[in-house]
Amino acid sequence: MLRRDCLWALALLTAPTVRAAEPTVVGVDSNNPPFMYADAGQAAGLYPVLLRALFAQAGLALKLEAKPWKRCLQDTDEGRAGTGGIYKNEERLRKYDFSEPLFVERMAVYQHRSRPLGFDSLESLHGKRVGVARGWSYGDSFDKAVREGLIHTEEVSADAQNFQKLANQRLDAVLAIEEAGAAQLTQPGMQDIIKSPRYLFENPTYLAFAKSAQQGATLAAINRALETLRRQGRLEALAAQVLG
Repeated sequence: MLRRDCLWALALLTAPTVRAAEPTVVGVDSNNPPFMYADAGQAAGLYPVLLRALFAQAGLALKLEAKPWKRCLQDTDEGRAGTGGIYKNEERLRKYDFSEPLFVERMAVYQHRSRPLGFDSLESLHGKRVGVARGWSYGDSFDKAVREGLIHTEEVSADAQNFQKLANQRLDAVLAIEEAGAAQLTQPGMQDIIKSPRYLFENPTYLAFAKSAQQGATLAAINRALETLRRQGRLEALAAQVLG
C-alpha cells in the first residue's frame, strides 16, 4: 500500500502541468483616435473593440497593447505580437500572414482653403509637402513616389500635429483617415481646413502576424468569428457605436 501511494505521489510530481492557454498579444497604435489609441494605459477605439469581440467569439484569450505604431510593427516583425488595424502592401505580404478584412478606411486629403490643391490623383501631390503619420504606409504607389523624391513628407506621431501645421500653412496637404480628420476639424483654429472630395485610397485593414510566428490557426479562428459577427450585423453595429 505504501509503495502504491509513493508511486502515485511520484506520478503527480512528474506529470506535466496543465496551464491555461497563453493570451495572444496584439499591438495597436497608441495615437490614432478614433480607430486605436491609449486611454488611461488601455487600448481603446474601433480596432480594440472589434478585436476584443472577435477573440471572444473565437474563444481565444487576448492581450492588447497600445504603443507607438513603429513599435507595433517591430514587435510583429520579431514575432512577439500581432498588429491590428494594419494595411497590406507588397513588403508586408512577403513577411506577414493576414486575417480577412476588419474594416475599410478611406484616406482623405486635407488642404488649406487659401491654397487648394485641386486633388484628383496621386500626381496632384507631386512636389508638395504632405503631412503623414510616422511609420505608416499609404499604399505602394504613394510610398514609391516618396522614395523617388516626388513627394516630400513630414512625419509626426499624431494627426493633431499635422493639422496644426496645415492651419499655419506650413504644409500643402495632410493625409488622414476620414473619421480621424473629421474629429480634427472640430478643434479650434481649423475653420480654413477643407477635405478634398476625392480620396487618396480606400483600404481594408487587417490583423497580421509574422509568418515566422505560425499563427495560422489563430487567424483561421478569427476569420470564422469575422464571418459570424458580420452575418449577425454585429461588426457594423460596433463600428457605428464607436465612430458615431
